[in-house]
Amino acid sequence: MELENIKLTKQMARVFGIAEQECKMSQTPCLMPGHLLIGCLDDGSFPIKEAKQKIGIDIDALRDSLEHSADGFSNEFRKYFKLPVCRSTKLVIEQAILYMRNYNQIYLNEGHVLKALIKTGQTEKMLTQEQNNTLLNIATVSRNMCLDVTDYKKPHTLSREIRMASKEDAERLILFIIEEFGTRWTESIQHEFRKPHPSIFIAEDQKGDIVGFAAFDIHEPRFFGPMGVAKNKRAEGIGESLLHVCLEAMQVKGYKEIIIDDAGPIEFYEKTCQAKVIPFI
Repeated sequence: MELENIKLTKQMARVFGIAEQECKMSQTPCLMPGHLLIGCLDDGSFPIKEAKQKIGIDIDALRDSLEHSADGFSNEFRKYFKLPVCRSTKLVIEQAILYMRNYNQIYLNEGHVLKALIKTGQTEKMLTQEQNNTLLNIATVSRNMCLDVTDYKKPHTLSREIRMASKEDAERLILFIIEEFGTRWTESIQHEFRKPHPSIFIAEDQKGDIVGFAAFDIHEPRFFGPMGVAKNKRAEGIGESLLHVCLEAMQVKGYKEIIIDDAGPIEFYEKTCQAKVIPFI
């Protein structure tokens, strides 16, 4: 499984960089799962820092516990690593890519890799069962995020093909959601269309086909989501535009603080609107 067509989040690129530095420092002939684990934990996102605080992971102690015996070599990921990876690391990365695809995402992130490290058993000798479980439950799952919109200002550079959905759009939007994401959102979207003024925006291409949608107040007031963009249209700014249009509408509605419900790609919301993960602790 090649990484040629896989995009990395900025944080994931940093993780790979740290892992490779750890490999060089340890003078190991190839990049081991332990190097990836340190890469994920050493400079992690807020959920990982939160998990580390809760369970007290010591990076220096972890570094001292690493094994240095390789189980074979692979040069399959030369685009991302100058050093070869061992067979176990190759399997971890392949599993992480499968998680990414199962979540219908196009960017590999540290949550995918951390989950793959734990689920493939690579961390059993490096972390306790409690530490593994805490990382899985805090650092590899969707999280609610919050954002103060009191002084929010929508950026000027947004897609023009976004508008409020009308009841006439209901059937084709439902079809779009089923084709792209399955049935998990269809019931709540159908229920929203029964309201006089559904809080749903759609993005359309030049032919008038739906390529994305976003909604708010679906489950509870002040909650943003769900949102989805056609897989072949991602990384074109459509998601950012849908998010900002909804944030402006929520501000106009009088909300001071909003909740982003079950944010999957946390880094996207941190970057796009400076939202903050709501702590578990």
